[in-house]
Amino acid sequence: MPTEWTEEFPLLHVSFQRSGNAGKARCEPGWHWRPHKPLHDYDLWYAVSGKGTMTINGESFPIHKGSCFLIRPGDVTDAVQDQEDRLTVIFVHFDIFHPITNPVTPLDNSMRLDPRVLPERHTVVGDPLFMEILLNRLLQISEPEHLWQETENNLLMKQILLHLYRWQHEAQSSSASKHKQVIARVISYIREDISRRISHQEIANHVQLSAEYLSSLFKKYTGTSIKQYMTAVRLERALHLLMETPMNVSQVAEALGYDNIYFFSKQFKDYYGAPPSHYKWNTEPSSAHGQHPDK
Repeated sequence: MPTEWTEEFPLLHVSFQRSGNAGKARCEPGWHWRPHKPLHDYDLWYAVSGKGTMTINGESFPIHKGSCFLIRPGDVTDAVQDQEDRLTVIFVHFDIFHPITNPVTPLDNSMRLDPRVLPERHTVVGDPLFMEILLNRLLQISEPEHLWQETENNLLMKQILLHLYRWQHEAQSSSASKHKQVIARVISYIREDISRRISHQEIANHVQLSAEYLSSLFKKYTGTSIKQYMTAVRLERALHLLMETPMNVSQVAEALGYDNIYFFSKQFKDYYGAPPSHYKWNTEPSSAHGQHPDK
């Protein structure tokens, strides 16, 4: 979702009106959609069948059945199809009108909606049959003689965009859940044996992702890098060993995989603000569980 969910549908009080071409077409052999100028209105563009690639403002998206694009005024678009699996598309050009200041004038730049209120430009539709029913009905009422045509058009547009919101939210919620599971596996893998030095690539192989993508996900969900996290876990374990076992600084450093005690001490001091010896000198070794202090 481009914005947080609220109790009220974000587009409840705006009005929609057909502004240009609308229709359903099977793209001709050699078809390539590249408008000479950026669009001056909105374009709801939906793939009924076929395959291809849509590029909007330099970002590319795959096209297949159920791909829906909400193209905005000023967007630069370029679409191509797979010549072995040609596209059939539904397209509807429209404007959004201000509900209060002027119900018949399209929004100018001073009154234009916050882009975050609109669904994102690309949606993988969760129910293509239902979407096509709505879009086909939108095309059917294009003739002015339909009773309450403008009202039905407005309601259908709101219903279509409402479902785009929902499908995007569901996709992101599902994706976020999977990502969190991956991060939990990474954290568990790191903590299994913190004394062993493991590379980013080894961790990435464990969760079957590229090292670059995993690094990006880990930073997003934990707020820190994998390297910083591994260092923090190792130093937290070092503090525990220093304060609650008879091990000295050299033994702790060696147990946690540090080849250089001076590097360990510097890293420890940077993290805790005091050298490891400070915690050892100020803490009595803990007794074994159940053992009387005098024994």
